[in-house]
Amino acid sequence: MDMALAVSVNDGLFCVSDGESVDVDTTSWSNGLIAPMDHGAWVLTGIHTGRVTVRTQALDHAPPLEAGSWEEIVEASVYSPNGAMFVDPGYVTEELPYLTARGPGWYRLRVHVSGRSHNPDGTDDEPVEQYLLTAWPQEWTEQAVLRSSSRIEDALAAHAGEPHGKPVIPTDQGRVSAERARLLRHLDRD
Repeated sequence: MDMALAVSVNDGLFCVSDGESVDVDTTSWSNGLIAPMDHGAWVLTGIHTGRVTVRTQALDHAPPLEAGSWEEIVEASVYSPNGAMFVDPGYVTEELPYLTARGPGWYRLRVHVSGRSHNPDGTDDEPVEQYLLTAWPQEWTEQAVLRSSSRIEDALAAHAGEPHGKPVIPTDQGRVSAERARLLRHLDRD
């Protein structure tokens, strides 16, 4: 399913979550656009606070790269322990569909963006930044910058000496079912 939504941004990011608490210490900030964690990821925005437009696609396989007018495009591997990975809309009550087409496991997340340089660290209540998040099942592979910018190049240079290998996925954590994660997600909105 393909749909768009204005998503809340706080502190210059929004979350791709799997319904579990996020361990920020596992974040890899290396490429300046997608920051994968041991599960889920952060997407870094241009604005500090406000709303951005996000469109999602959950696919069964890798789509062809269609760069079009997108200004930045980055891919990273993201782990979904529950198979219920979604864009957390923040203060918005609507939801985007899950990004996980085949349940728990590794997914490749491709993020396209335009407008991130429009109002750096500012506030936009009316969305100017546009994001397309596409995910498909794929085993872990290195991050890839498919269309760069000075912002991405600066982030890559700043994190050049840091290790960015495959994260260790905790096996002793109790995992909730995808259905329970979905229900908990709805309870948080009440």
